[in-house]
Amino acid sequence: MLIAAYVVSFSGMIVLPIILWFVFTRKFALSWKLVLAGGLTFIASQVLHIPLVVGLANFMKGMPLWVNAIIFGLLAGLFEETARYILFKFVLKKSRSWKESVLVGLGHGGTEALLVGISVAFTVVNMIALRNTDLSTVPSIPADQLELAKQQVEAFWSAQPFTALLGFIERIFAMCLHVSLSLMVLYGLAKKQAIWFWLALLWHAFVDAVAVYVGQSVGILQTEGLVAVFAMISLWIVFRMKPKFEQMVEVSAQGMAEE
Repeated sequence: MLIAAYVVSFSGMIVLPIILWFVFTRKFALSWKLVLAGGLTFIASQVLHIPLVVGLANFMKGMPLWVNAIIFGLLAGLFEETARYILFKFVLKKSRSWKESVLVGLGHGGTEALLVGISVAFTVVNMIALRNTDLSTVPSIPADQLELAKQQVEAFWSAQPFTALLGFIERIFAMCLHVSLSLMVLYGLAKKQAIWFWLALLWHAFVDAVAVYVGQSVGILQTEGLVAVFAMISLWIVFRMKPKFEQMVEVSAQGMAEE
């Protein structure tokens, strides 16, 4: 049952983004380059982000949890929102519509989900291989890491099936967040209002920080409940931004007509 749950989870992370990309590129009649641009932007944002997080994780081991949550949340917001800004400012210079931004957000969040899904799939395969193996005979596990490896394998196989599905659900919530962030960054750039970039950065940082803090201090179910609330707020932002973009396009069209 646990393996089935994990298979459903990582399959969903991989398949759902692809389905959404097909559906929305056809629905909006837009190019796949927007999806690709969003996906590559996510990957580019992690080139420096991940090494920095790994380095800081060792340095900040003695820090209070709330300090770690805030710092890592701000770093996520800083790297990813800056990458979005660079994309819209220098690459997708002519993309200024709500639909285009939604598709870029789906490319960004969907690529993250797909990569996490692939990572989970490899983890499941690895855990199946290690389940009935004497870990002390595995050459790739150092002697000083043997006990930790045993704990990780035991924790994996003692998990409840529903917890395996939470990863897939969380990726759905995260995609809602990424779409809202793309809209905020693009709108701020198009309107030349920097406040929207900072709002996107702080919203991203807040969501990540709360998830980290609650996840490690309270529990996974409470965390997912909060993330669900954040996803609903993100969807509200998405639809609340639509008339703003439409109004912006109308004003732009009127200006061009007068010229």
